[in-house]
Amino acid sequence: MRSPATITPDFFKEQDYSAVFISGSNLHQNARLYKYYWWIYPANSVYENAEKVFFEDEHKLSTKKATEMMEKLQNEKIPFAYVNIKYHRLGNKIWDYEKLQTKWSDIKFAVPYDDDTDEIYKNGHK
Repeated sequence: MRSPATITPDFFKEQDYSAVFISGSNLHQNARLYKYYWWIYPANSVYENAEKVFFEDEHKLSTKKATEMMEKLQNEKIPFAYVNIKYHRLGNKIWDYEKLQTKWSDIKFAVPYDDDTDEIYKNGHK
């Protein structure tokens, strides 16, 4: 992953695209299995670099809010960089939670889909 400290407004002058995916995962087709959180750093940010935005709770976005923000930035022709993280959701029979915790001792789980209060995006993700 490119260091977020190197993603500055000048970074976008070197890019040929309006959206630069830095790190994360593609959305799984089954929204009930994973919860995704997103961070977006636009070229017109008030922060000097993406390190001040990426992975900070105050800038964490749900899938719907992130997608809406990315669409707005693209419509306004403002370049941006983004990252996401996915969490296994609790409350389904697919995951062996003990096995996951053994494999990754620092794993964090997301609330079950039905308990998630974030708005649903058109693809079913919250």
